Amino acid sequence: MILLADVGNSRIKWTLCEAGVFQQRGQANHVEASWVDLLEDQWLGLARPTRVLIVSVAGPEVRAALTRWIRQVWDTEAEFVTSTAAACGIRNSYAEPERMGADRWVAMIAAHALTGQGCYVVDCGTAVTIDALTIDGQHLGGVIMPGMRLMREALYRETRQIPPESGEARLFGQSTRDGVWGGALYTVASAIDGITGRMIADHGPGMRLLTGGDAQAVMPCLQAEYRWEPDLIFKGLQVIADQS
Repeated sequence: MILLADVGNSRIKWTLCEAGVFQQRGQANHVEASWVDLLEDQWLGLARPTRVLIVSVAGPEVRAALTRWIRQVWDTEAEFVTSTAAACGIRNSYAEPERMGADRWVAMIAAHALTGQGCYVVDCGTAVTIDALTIDGQHLGGVIMPGMRLMREALYRETRQIPPESGEARLFGQSTRDGVWGGALYTVASAIDGITGRMIADHGPGMRLLTGGDAQAVMPCLQAEYRWEPDLIFKGLQVIADQS
């Protein structure tokens, strides 16, 4: 049994994988919680996994906390995925491959394994990333932009007349709070459609894959056709586990 974990900038998601099937799973926000409390709440009752495979973009302090807890509780060494020049049939376009976010790398490994064709991988999280991948696994490059929460927070921080309020994402917002929420949603959706459309016009057709915590909110506002893959990161980790 392998524990697969995706540690983002604000949330940890995990699943137990046995015989290629995702079993028990969970998720939690980690912005304000201590890591000891969070991991004990999420993992203390689990049976000891044979391996723990993690992709994390949350920084070295989080990595150290995860390593320490897993070693102390399960007597197991956590395996952290990092971006490399090549792996699992795909090749990195970065001159310094290790500087690519490991979550992007894992998502592309999954996309290549799942589709076997050229594709455009969209991950909607704290940041939104869009990466282009050829049929033979060459990463062409991609873009990174703020996600919806970061867009809203920039307005709250940099303006005097827009307080941080929860709102409804409407195309025709009839209050400032709804205007802010709708603006962030439709900006992200329009950017995804526009950027993938430009990539396709420049390089050629390919499947558009959508994943990430905000994917379900964004999907109804997209105009092009996308394949929703909520477990894309887990599938990528599973491919890496199978080949390592």
